[in-house]
Amino acid sequence: MTDRTDGDRSPLTGAGDEEAIEEEIEREVEAALPEPLAGALLQRHFNRMPGWARVIGGAALATLAGALFHLAHTPLPWLLAALFCAALMSMTGFSLPVPAFVRQYGQSVAGFAVGVFFTPEVGRQVLDLGLIITLAGVASILVSVALSLPLAKFGGCDRRSAFFAVMPGGLAEMAGLAHQFNANITVVSVAQSLRVVVIVLTVPAGLTLYMHHAATAPISHPPEMSTLMLAVGVVAAALCAQILNRLRLFNAFLLGGLVAGIGFGLMMEEPIAAPPYARAIAQIAIGVSLGARFHWLTLRRFGSRFVPATVIATVLLILANVAIAWAVSAYVDFPTAVLAASPGGVAEMSLTAEALGLAPPIVAAWHFMRIVLVATLTAPLFRFWDRRL
Repeated sequence: MTDRTDGDRSPLTGAGDEEAIEEEIEREVEAALPEPLAGALLQRHFNRMPGWARVIGGAALATLAGALFHLAHTPLPWLLAALFCAALMSMTGFSLPVPAFVRQYGQSVAGFAVGVFFTPEVGRQVLDLGLIITLAGVASILVSVALSLPLAKFGGCDRRSAFFAVMPGGLAEMAGLAHQFNANITVVSVAQSLRVVVIVLTVPAGLTLYMHHAATAPISHPPEMSTLMLAVGVVAAALCAQILNRLRLFNAFLLGGLVAGIGFGLMMEEPIAAPPYARAIAQIAIGVSLGARFHWLTLRRFGSRFVPATVIATVLLILANVAIAWAVSAYVDFPTAVLAASPGGVAEMSLTAEALGLAPPIVAAWHFMRIVLVATLTAPLFRFWDRRL
């Protein structure tokens, strides 16, 4: 096997390539989209609009749907509504060329909203859990490696692509490694996106039902910060994100928001929270970006086996990580452990923890530790796995 390696690339870098990777995938999909039928006037006119106008139109619909989801008390209402709207538009022929910066700065706001919950006490708790978090992360990675074999067999894709498709890492990091080891980038990107969507659709709802039936203590939220403080915090988060992105660190925008939020949180005498509208904006940005990735033509190209196999593999991965959460529930309360161990996105799971009154900093720290483990262990694991199968 011949694999491409970049001598100057650290395993923890690659976030700077995320925009280029997503633009490449978007160009491929846009070029392959068929012309609308003669009667599809709405799609025809919509797709001829400038890209920014299409994105604004999609975001407006997502906001309206988010308000309805919010009134219905749906978990993560703004994120789920935005995801549904964008996915429905994309799969019915409406092109939504959402720029990478929309999700990136949505992640910065989400990171800031989570970071302000950090206190010295929480920091000590995270350090005390270091070994538990590391062992749980390694267990999750090994389960993913095992699931890559049935995904390749039943999903109709090659083993290389299946390996990176099921690994619980970020889209950019896994697509970059797929490129490095000659796997199919599009297969990996679609599978990674499907994994996050399936987790967002199932874990928050399931955990909400569990907490309701388990008669968990009522949710309490700290006082909200002022709009001025939020504005200063968002600017600080954007600056931190840009610096970390220049250093090509993984998840630079979310990490930048976390750094700024932690700084603000440590300066406060009492815990504070970001206003609800800030979290809503972050959820809409992330949801629209996720949903816009789903084009019917792209999903159909992989045949009738790949998407169901990916969904089943994701469900099995969720169940395995719920078992991991149960195993460590003596050290972390079970609902928090479920979100922390869940192989979803950092921003989505941290926002869920905040909405359910759990421990967002622990969830975020847990996910970042797993991302570090994925970034450092994936390439050696793949080489070991590839030599023996």
